[in-house]
Amino acid sequence: MAPFVARGNHIAIGSEDSVLCIDTTTGIFKYASIPPLSESDANNAKPKQQTENAKQKQQTENAEPETISQKTNSEDYSHLNLGTCLALSSCSSFLAVCTSDKNLTVWNLSTMEVMKQWKTARKVSSIKFDSGSTQLFVADKAGDCFCYSLSTPTDQGKLILGHLSMLLDVVVSDDNKFIITSERDEKIRVSCLPNAYNIHCYCLGHTEFVTSLAFIRQNLLLSGSGDGTLKVWDYLNSKLLHTENLKEPSDEEMDKAVRSVVVHRVSESMCIAAVLLDRVKTIFLFKINGEEPTFQRQTIHFLAQPLETAFTEEGSLYVLTDSVTNPIEFLGKDESFQYTLGESAVIGTLLANANHLKIIQDAVHSCNGDLKPLFKRWFDNVQVYREKKLEQMKTQPSNPDVISSPKRLRVE
Repeated sequence: MAPFVARGNHIAIGSEDSVLCIDTTTGIFKYASIPPLSESDANNAKPKQQTENAKQKQQTENAEPETISQKTNSEDYSHLNLGTCLALSSCSSFLAVCTSDKNLTVWNLSTMEVMKQWKTARKVSSIKFDSGSTQLFVADKAGDCFCYSLSTPTDQGKLILGHLSMLLDVVVSDDNKFIITSERDEKIRVSCLPNAYNIHCYCLGHTEFVTSLAFIRQNLLLSGSGDGTLKVWDYLNSKLLHTENLKEPSDEEMDKAVRSVVVHRVSESMCIAAVLLDRVKTIFLFKINGEEPTFQRQTIHFLAQPLETAFTEEGSLYVLTDSVTNPIEFLGKDESFQYTLGESAVIGTLLANANHLKIIQDAVHSCNGDLKPLFKRWFDNVQVYREKKLEQMKTQPSNPDVISSPKRLRVE
Protein backbone atom coordinates (compact mmCIF):
# COMPACT_ATOMS: atom_id res chain seq x y z
CA MET A 1 0.00 0.00 0.00
CA ALA A 2 2.84 2.36 -0.84
CA PRO A 3 2.62 4.84 -3.74
CA PHE A 4 5.99 6.28 -2.63
CA VAL A 5 9.20 4.22 -2.72
CA ALA A 6 12.95 4.68 -3.12
CA ARG A 7 15.84 2.54 -4.32
CA GLY A 8 19.40 3.73 -4.76
CA ASN A 9 19.12 7.46 -5.44
CA HIS A 10 15.75 7.20 -7.17
CA ILE A 11 12.35 8.09 -5.69
CA ALA A 12 9.14 6.97 -7.40
CA ILE A 13 5.68 8.43 -6.81
CA GLY A 14 2.53 7.00 -8.34
CA SER A 15 -1.10 8.01 -8.69
CA GLU A 16 -3.97 6.14 -10.35
CA ASP A 17 -3.05 7.38 -13.83
CA SER A 18 0.62 8.45 -13.86
CA VAL A 19 4.04 7.90 -12.29
CA LEU A 20 6.96 10.20 -11.56
CA CYS A 21 10.54 9.11 -10.95
CA ILE A 22 13.16 11.45 -9.48
CA ASP A 23 16.93 11.06 -9.46
CA THR A 24 17.88 12.84 -6.24
CA THR A 25 21.52 13.10 -7.33
CA THR A 26 21.09 14.69 -10.76
CA GLY A 27 17.66 16.24 -10.23
CA ILE A 28 16.32 14.60 -13.41
CA PHE A 29 12.56 13.92 -13.46
CA LYS A 30 10.95 11.20 -15.55
CA TYR A 31 7.20 11.11 -16.09
CA ALA A 32 4.90 8.53 -17.65
CA SER A 33 1.18 8.04 -17.97
CA ILE A 34 -0.16 4.62 -17.03
CA PRO A 35 -1.60 3.18 -20.25
CA PRO A 36 -4.99 1.47 -20.05
CA LEU A 37 -5.04 -2.29 -20.30
CA SER A 38 -5.59 -3.79 -23.72
CA GLU A 39 -8.53 -6.14 -24.15
CA SER A 40 -6.22 -9.15 -24.42
CA ASP A 41 -4.45 -8.27 -21.15
CA ALA A 42 -7.78 -7.85 -19.37
CA ASN A 43 -9.09 -11.16 -20.68
CA ASN A 44 -5.94 -12.98 -19.57
CA ALA A 45 -6.58 -12.32 -15.89
CA LYS A 46 -7.05 -15.54 -13.93
CA PRO A 47 -10.68 -16.24 -13.09
CA LYS A 48 -11.64 -16.10 -9.46
CA GLN A 49 -12.68 -19.75 -9.30
CA GLN A 50 -9.36 -20.89 -10.78
CA THR A 51 -7.34 -19.09 -8.12
CA GLU A 52 -9.64 -20.39 -5.37
CA ASN A 53 -9.16 -23.97 -6.59
CA ALA A 54 -5.40 -23.51 -6.72
CA LYS A 55 -5.41 -22.14 -3.17
CA GLN A 56 -7.42 -25.15 -1.94
CA LYS A 57 -4.99 -27.50 -3.63
CA GLN A 58 -2.00 -25.85 -1.94
CA GLN A 59 -3.76 -25.96 1.42
CA THR A 60 -4.34 -29.67 0.95
CA GLU A 61 -0.68 -30.20 0.13
CA ASN A 62 0.32 -28.28 3.24
CA ALA A 63 -2.59 -29.93 5.29
CA GLU A 64 -10.33 7.88 2.74
CA PRO A 65 -11.28 7.48 6.60
CA GLU A 66 -14.38 9.69 6.50
CA THR A 67 -15.91 7.53 3.79
CA ILE A 68 -15.35 4.19 5.51
CA SER A 69 -18.59 2.75 6.80
CA GLN A 70 -18.37 1.30 10.28
CA LYS A 71 -21.30 -1.06 9.49
CA THR A 72 -19.39 -3.13 6.94
CA ASN A 73 -18.72 -6.81 7.46
CA SER A 74 -15.51 -7.31 9.41
CA GLU A 75 -14.32 -9.83 6.79
CA ASP A 76 -15.12 -7.58 3.81
CA TYR A 77 -12.10 -5.55 2.72
CA SER A 78 -13.72 -3.75 -0.21
CA HIS A 79 -14.14 -0.62 1.92
CA LEU A 80 -10.38 -0.34 2.48
CA ASN A 81 -8.52 2.14 0.28
CA LEU A 82 -5.68 -0.01 -1.04
CA GLY A 83 -4.58 2.66 -3.51
CA THR A 84 -1.58 2.44 -5.85
CA CYS A 85 1.32 0.09 -5.09
CA LEU A 86 4.88 0.73 -6.36
CA ALA A 87 8.14 -1.20 -6.41
CA LEU A 88 11.63 -0.36 -7.67
CA SER A 89 14.02 -3.15 -8.58
CA SER A 90 17.30 -3.51 -6.66
CA CYS A 91 19.26 -2.53 -9.79
CA SER A 92 17.11 0.62 -10.17
CA SER A 93 16.34 -0.43 -13.74
CA PHE A 94 12.67 -1.33 -13.46
CA LEU A 95 9.60 0.30 -11.95
CA ALA A 96 6.39 -1.63 -11.28
CA VAL A 97 3.04 0.01 -10.52
CA CYS A 98 -0.32 -1.56 -9.76
CA THR A 99 -3.38 0.67 -9.55
CA SER A 100 -6.65 0.06 -7.71
CA ASP A 101 -8.27 -1.10 -10.97
CA LYS A 102 -5.79 -4.05 -11.05
CA ASN A 103 -3.61 -2.63 -13.83
CA LEU A 104 -0.06 -3.97 -13.24
CA THR A 105 2.54 -2.18 -15.38
CA VAL A 106 6.35 -2.50 -15.54
CA TRP A 107 8.62 0.20 -17.05
CA ASN A 108 12.25 0.26 -18.06
CA LEU A 109 13.47 3.28 -16.07
CA SER A 110 16.23 4.28 -18.46
CA THR A 111 13.80 4.78 -21.36
CA MET A 112 10.45 4.92 -19.48
CA GLU A 113 9.10 2.42 -22.00
CA VAL A 114 6.43 -0.04 -20.91
CA MET A 115 7.84 -3.57 -20.80
CA LYS A 116 4.63 -5.40 -19.97
CA GLN A 117 1.16 -5.05 -18.55
CA TRP A 118 -0.98 -7.57 -16.74
CA LYS A 119 -4.46 -7.60 -15.28
CA THR A 120 -4.24 -8.91 -11.71
CA ALA A 121 -6.90 -11.24 -10.33
CA ARG A 122 -7.80 -8.95 -7.43
CA LYS A 123 -6.83 -5.64 -5.88
CA VAL A 124 -3.20 -5.63 -4.80
CA SER A 125 -1.87 -4.83 -1.33
CA SER A 126 1.92 -5.11 -1.90
CA ILE A 127 4.41 -5.75 -4.72
CA LYS A 128 8.14 -6.53 -4.57
CA PHE A 129 10.94 -7.47 -6.99
CA ASP A 130 13.32 -10.30 -6.18
CA SER A 131 16.99 -9.42 -5.65
CA GLY A 132 17.88 -10.44 -9.21
CA SER A 133 15.21 -8.15 -10.71
CA THR A 134 13.87 -11.05 -12.79
CA GLN A 135 10.60 -11.70 -10.95
CA LEU A 136 7.82 -9.59 -9.47
CA PHE A 137 5.82 -10.86 -6.49
CA VAL A 138 2.29 -9.52 -6.07
CA ALA A 139 0.22 -9.98 -2.88
CA ASP A 140 -3.50 -9.29 -2.98
CA LYS A 141 -6.32 -8.61 -0.55
CA ALA A 142 -7.78 -12.12 -0.92
CA GLY A 143 -4.64 -13.73 0.52
CA ASP A 144 -3.00 -14.89 -2.71
CA CYS A 145 0.53 -14.18 -3.92
CA PHE A 146 1.42 -14.34 -7.61
CA CYS A 147 4.80 -14.39 -9.35
CA TYR A 148 5.29 -12.54 -12.64
CA SER A 149 8.39 -13.22 -14.73
CA LEU A 150 10.21 -10.33 -16.39
CA SER A 151 12.46 -12.61 -18.42
CA THR A 152 9.41 -14.09 -20.16
CA PRO A 153 6.98 -11.16 -19.97
CA THR A 154 4.37 -12.82 -22.18
CA ASP A 155 3.57 -15.28 -19.38
CA GLN A 156 0.72 -14.63 -17.00
CA GLY A 157 1.18 -14.50 -13.26
CA LYS A 158 1.61 -17.81 -11.45
CA LEU A 159 -0.14 -18.40 -8.14
CA ILE A 160 2.61 -19.51 -5.72
CA LEU A 161 0.96 -19.37 -2.30
CA GLY A 162 -2.28 -18.59 -0.54
CA HIS A 163 -3.40 -17.43 2.89
CA LEU A 164 -6.85 -17.61 4.42
CA SER A 165 -6.65 -13.92 5.32
CA MET A 166 -5.83 -10.66 3.57
CA LEU A 167 -2.13 -10.23 2.76
CA LEU A 168 -0.66 -6.89 3.85
CA ASP A 169 3.02 -7.15 2.87
CA VAL A 170 5.51 -9.38 1.07
CA VAL A 171 9.34 -9.38 1.02
CA VAL A 172 11.93 -11.64 -0.59
CA SER A 173 15.25 -12.61 1.02
CA ASP A 174 18.51 -11.37 -0.53
CA ASP A 175 19.45 -14.89 -1.63
CA ASN A 176 16.00 -15.45 -3.21
CA LYS A 177 15.51 -18.60 -1.13
CA PHE A 178 12.58 -17.37 0.95
CA ILE A 179 9.47 -15.31 0.47
CA ILE A 180 7.92 -13.84 3.63
CA THR A 181 4.30 -12.74 3.81
CA SER A 182 2.29 -11.02 6.55
CA GLU A 183 -1.47 -11.02 6.95
CA ARG A 184 -4.43 -9.62 8.79
CA ASP A 185 -4.59 -12.66 11.10
CA GLU A 186 -1.39 -11.76 13.01
CA LYS A 187 0.81 -14.33 11.25
CA ILE A 188 4.13 -14.00 9.41
CA ARG A 189 4.80 -16.94 7.10
CA VAL A 190 8.25 -17.88 5.79
CA SER A 191 7.93 -19.94 2.59
CA CYS A 192 10.59 -21.51 0.39
CA LEU A 193 11.34 -20.41 -3.15
CA PRO A 194 10.73 -21.35 -5.87
CA ASN A 195 8.24 -23.85 -4.40
CA ALA A 196 6.40 -21.53 -2.02
CA TYR A 197 3.87 -24.22 -1.06
CA ASN A 198 6.69 -25.53 1.15
CA ILE A 199 6.33 -23.56 4.39
CA HIS A 200 9.64 -23.16 6.23
CA CYS A 201 8.18 -21.72 9.46
CA TYR A 202 5.91 -19.13 11.03
CA CYS A 203 6.87 -16.13 13.15
CA LEU A 204 4.11 -15.85 15.74
CA GLY A 205 3.83 -13.24 18.48
CA HIS A 206 1.87 -10.24 17.22
CA THR A 207 -1.66 -9.88 18.54
CA GLU A 208 -3.02 -7.79 15.65
CA PHE A 209 -2.59 -7.55 11.89
CA VAL A 210 1.02 -7.29 10.60
CA THR A 211 1.23 -4.32 8.25
CA SER A 212 4.90 -4.09 7.35
CA LEU A 213 8.04 -6.22 6.92
CA ALA A 214 11.66 -5.17 6.36
CA PHE A 215 15.05 -6.88 6.57
CA ILE A 216 17.54 -5.30 8.96
CA ARG A 217 20.24 -7.77 7.92
CA GLN A 218 20.47 -11.05 6.07
CA ASN A 219 18.98 -13.25 8.80
CA LEU A 220 16.94 -10.69 10.78
CA LEU A 221 13.46 -9.43 9.97
CA LEU A 222 11.68 -6.38 11.43
CA SER A 223 7.88 -6.39 11.56
CA GLY A 224 5.32 -3.73 12.50
CA SER A 225 1.80 -4.48 13.64
CA GLY A 226 -1.56 -3.08 14.62
CA ASP A 227 -0.75 -4.06 18.21
CA GLY A 228 1.60 -1.05 18.35
CA THR A 229 4.85 -3.04 18.51
CA LEU A 230 7.94 -3.65 16.43
CA LYS A 231 9.44 -7.12 16.60
CA VAL A 232 12.83 -8.42 15.46
CA TRP A 233 12.91 -12.04 14.29
CA ASP A 234 15.53 -14.60 13.45
CA TYR A 235 13.11 -15.66 10.75
CA LEU A 236 14.98 -18.81 9.69
CA ASN A 237 14.61 -20.22 13.20
CA SER A 238 11.23 -18.65 13.98
CA LYS A 239 12.81 -16.95 17.01
CA LEU A 240 11.68 -13.63 18.49
CA LEU A 241 14.73 -11.56 19.50
CA HIS A 242 13.28 -8.21 20.57
CA THR A 243 9.98 -6.35 21.04
CA GLU A 244 9.78 -2.56 20.95
CA ASN A 245 6.51 -1.21 22.32
CA LEU A 246 5.29 2.07 20.80
CA LYS A 247 2.17 2.32 22.96
CA GLU A 248 1.72 4.21 26.18
CA PRO A 249 -0.45 2.91 29.05
CA SER A 250 -2.98 5.67 28.33
CA ASP A 251 -3.44 4.68 24.67
CA GLU A 252 -6.72 3.13 23.65
CA GLU A 253 -6.92 -0.33 22.15
CA MET A 254 -6.97 0.83 18.55
CA ASP A 255 -4.43 3.64 18.89
CA LYS A 256 -0.92 3.60 17.46
CA ALA A 257 -1.17 0.86 14.88
CA VAL A 258 2.09 0.66 12.91
CA ARG A 259 1.38 1.93 9.42
CA SER A 260 4.73 1.29 7.75
CA VAL A 261 8.35 0.38 8.47
CA VAL A 262 11.19 1.36 6.12
CA VAL A 263 14.83 0.40 6.77
CA HIS A 264 18.16 1.87 5.67
CA ARG A 265 21.01 -0.58 6.16
CA VAL A 266 24.12 1.36 7.21
CA SER A 267 26.36 -1.66 7.81
CA GLU A 268 26.10 -5.35 8.60
CA SER A 269 25.60 -4.54 12.27
CA MET A 270 23.58 -1.30 12.13
CA CYS A 271 20.50 0.04 10.40
CA ILE A 272 18.04 2.92 10.69
CA ALA A 273 14.30 2.20 10.75
CA ALA A 274 11.66 4.84 10.03
CA VAL A 275 8.30 3.93 11.57
CA LEU A 276 4.94 5.57 10.95
CA LEU A 277 1.87 5.11 13.12
CA ASP A 278 -1.67 5.42 11.88
CA ARG A 279 -3.18 8.88 12.49
CA VAL A 280 -0.16 10.05 14.49
CA LYS A 281 1.76 13.11 13.22
CA THR A 282 5.13 11.73 14.26
CA ILE A 283 7.96 9.71 12.77
CA PHE A 284 9.87 7.33 15.00
CA LEU A 285 13.46 6.77 13.92
CA PHE A 286 15.31 3.83 15.48
CA LYS A 287 19.02 3.14 15.33
CA ILE A 288 19.22 -0.66 15.59
CA ASN A 289 22.57 -2.19 16.56
CA GLY A 290 24.08 -5.57 17.30
CA GLU A 291 23.27 -9.25 17.00
CA GLU A 292 21.02 -8.95 20.05
CA PRO A 293 19.33 -5.81 18.74
CA THR A 294 19.29 -2.61 20.78
CA PHE A 295 16.99 0.28 19.85
CA GLN A 296 17.83 3.99 20.15
CA ARG A 297 14.79 6.17 19.47
CA GLN A 298 14.49 9.59 17.89
CA THR A 299 11.10 11.28 17.51
CA ILE A 300 10.28 13.93 14.90
CA HIS A 301 6.93 15.74 14.92
CA PHE A 302 5.12 17.08 11.86
CA LEU A 303 2.35 19.61 11.32
CA ALA A 304 0.85 17.43 8.56
CA GLN A 305 0.10 13.71 8.69
CA PRO A 306 3.03 11.54 7.47
CA LEU A 307 1.77 8.81 5.13
CA GLU A 308 4.84 7.10 3.66
CA THR A 309 8.63 7.29 4.02
CA ALA A 310 11.54 6.36 1.75
CA PHE A 311 15.31 6.18 2.29
CA THR A 312 17.77 6.87 -0.51
CA GLU A 313 21.08 5.04 -0.82
CA GLU A 314 23.05 7.62 1.16
CA GLY A 315 20.51 7.57 4.00
CA SER A 316 18.49 10.71 3.31
CA LEU A 317 14.85 10.36 4.32
CA TYR A 318 11.91 11.63 2.27
CA VAL A 319 8.43 11.78 3.79
CA LEU A 320 5.11 11.92 1.95
CA THR A 321 2.50 13.90 3.95
CA ASP A 322 -1.07 15.05 3.43
CA SER A 323 -0.03 18.71 3.22
CA VAL A 324 -1.61 20.41 0.22
CA THR A 325 1.25 22.82 -0.51
CA ASN A 326 4.27 20.86 0.76
CA PRO A 327 3.45 17.15 0.47
CA ILE A 328 7.10 15.95 0.51
CA GLU A 329 9.50 16.69 3.36
CA PHE A 330 13.26 16.13 3.35
CA LEU A 331 15.21 14.96 6.40
CA GLY A 332 18.99 15.10 6.42
CA LYS A 333 21.32 13.31 8.86
CA ASP A 334 24.56 14.04 10.68
CA GLU A 335 27.47 11.66 11.32
CA SER A 336 25.70 10.08 14.28
CA PHE A 337 22.55 9.50 12.19
CA GLN A 338 20.44 12.10 13.97
CA TYR A 339 17.85 13.39 11.51
CA THR A 340 16.52 16.94 11.14
CA LEU A 341 14.08 18.59 8.76
CA GLY A 342 15.92 20.40 5.98
CA GLU A 343 15.68 21.88 2.50
CA SER A 344 16.15 19.99 -0.75
CA ALA A 345 16.66 21.80 -4.04
CA VAL A 346 15.35 18.78 -5.94
CA ILE A 347 12.14 18.68 -3.93
CA GLY A 348 11.74 22.45 -4.24
CA THR A 349 11.94 22.16 -8.03
CA LEU A 350 9.56 19.23 -8.00
CA LEU A 351 6.88 21.02 -6.01
CA ALA A 352 7.20 24.18 -8.11
CA ASN A 353 5.89 22.29 -11.14
CA ALA A 354 2.08 22.27 -11.09
CA ASN A 355 1.81 19.00 -13.05
CA HIS A 356 4.23 17.21 -10.75
CA LEU A 357 2.48 18.58 -7.68
CA LYS A 358 -0.84 17.22 -9.02
CA ILE A 359 0.65 13.70 -9.30
CA ILE A 360 1.91 13.89 -5.73
CA GLN A 361 -1.45 15.10 -4.46
CA ASP A 362 -3.18 12.24 -6.27
CA ALA A 363 -0.70 9.81 -4.71
CA VAL A 364 -1.52 11.25 -1.28
CA HIS A 365 -5.20 10.71 -1.96
CA SER A 366 -4.59 7.05 -2.89
CA CYS A 367 -2.87 6.20 0.40
CA ASN A 368 -4.62 8.52 2.82
CA GLY A 369 -6.61 5.66 4.33
CA ASP A 370 -7.37 4.43 7.82
CA LEU A 371 -6.18 1.12 9.32
CA LYS A 372 -9.07 0.93 11.78
CA PRO A 373 -11.15 -1.49 9.62
CA LEU A 374 -8.33 -4.06 9.93
CA PHE A 375 -8.92 -4.44 13.65
CA LYS A 376 -11.11 -7.39 14.54
CA ARG A 377 -14.32 -6.73 16.39
CA TRP A 378 -15.41 -9.24 18.97
CA PHE A 379 -19.05 -9.77 19.88
CA ASP A 380 -20.41 -11.63 22.91
CA ASN A 381 -23.65 -12.84 21.37
CA VAL A 382 -24.74 -14.78 24.48
CA GLN A 383 -24.41 -11.73 26.70
CA VAL A 384 -26.34 -9.58 24.20
CA TYR A 385 -29.11 -12.20 24.12
CA ARG A 386 -29.35 -12.28 27.89
CA GLU A 387 -29.58 -8.52 28.18
CA LYS A 388 -32.33 -8.33 25.56
CA LYS A 389 -34.25 -11.18 27.17
CA LEU A 390 -34.13 -9.56 30.62
CA GLU A 391 -35.28 -6.26 29.13
CA GLN A 392 -38.16 -8.02 27.41
CA MET A 393 -39.19 -9.72 30.64
CA LYS A 394 -39.21 -6.41 32.49
CA THR A 395 -41.37 -4.64 29.93
CA GLN A 396 -43.76 -7.52 29.22
CA PRO A 397 -47.10 -7.08 31.10
CA SER A 398 -48.01 -9.90 33.47
CA ASN A 399 -50.98 -12.08 32.42
CA PRO A 400 -52.29 -14.48 35.08
CA ASP A 401 -54.16 -16.49 32.44
CA VAL A 402 -50.97 -17.44 30.69
CA ILE A 403 -49.19 -20.43 32.16
CA SER A 404 -45.49 -19.72 32.31
CA SER A 405 -43.05 -22.13 30.80
CA PRO A 406 -41.05 -24.31 33.18
CA LYS A 407 -37.90 -23.16 31.42
CA ARG A 408 -36.32 -20.21 33.15
CA LEU A 409 -33.50 -17.89 32.19
CA ARG A 410 -30.61 -18.33 34.56
CA VAL A 411 -28.76 -15.10 35.20
CA GLU A 412 -25.29 -15.50 36.58
